[in-house]
Amino acid sequence: MKKYIFILLGALIFSSSIYSQEKKISIKVKDVYNRPVAGATILLDSVKQNALTNSNGIFKTKLEFEPKEISAFHPKIGIKKIKYDGKNNIIIKIKKGNDLNLSNNSPKQKSSNSLNYNTIYDYLRGKVAGLHVSSENTIVIRGYNSINGNMTPLFIVNGTSVSQEVFGRIVPNDIKSVTVLKGPETTIYGVRGANGVVIVKTK
Repeated sequence: MKKYIFILLGALIFSSSIYSQEKKISIKVKDVYNRPVAGATILLDSVKQNALTNSNGIFKTKLEFEPKEISAFHPKIGIKKIKYDGKNNIIIKIKKGNDLNLSNNSPKQKSSNSLNYNTIYDYLRGKVAGLHVSSENTIVIRGYNSINGNMTPLFIVNGTSVSQEVFGRIVPNDIKSVTVLKGPETTIYGVRGANGVVIVKTK
């Protein structure tokens, strides 16, 4: 009898695994006016997907794992992160704004002549004080020393934390301001801000 129970349990686990691997989802990204957003980057648990949303704002994929969060990012609009509820069809609305209120003592650089820069890394090198940007686009906030080998700061775009890969897609001409936080100013971000924080607001 025990043998048959183990066989049944094995079959159920196997079928469940096959189902989860074959689950397909469709994500539609819209702006605040319900217009489709083409060219948006989709992230599953902060893992950037290779394809962008199409001209109808739609992104489709087959899930190999069930994510806890799904994010949609567009360099000219902003980023929106939602909790994944297990549905196959998802709508994400992204909008500008949603900025954090920051200390007026922070070094903030306003955007000007952004067209002179090809990438955000060029922009940071040329315009933002307090940062060191290497030729390999490694960003380090001046005054921080590596303890565990990782000196990458926390990146915030329009109030939401993003990976450096997403941060690197920001178009310089869309930058409204850049703020660099270090020391006590980073405490609102906890351990995530241990290496400092780079905050970008887009137009």
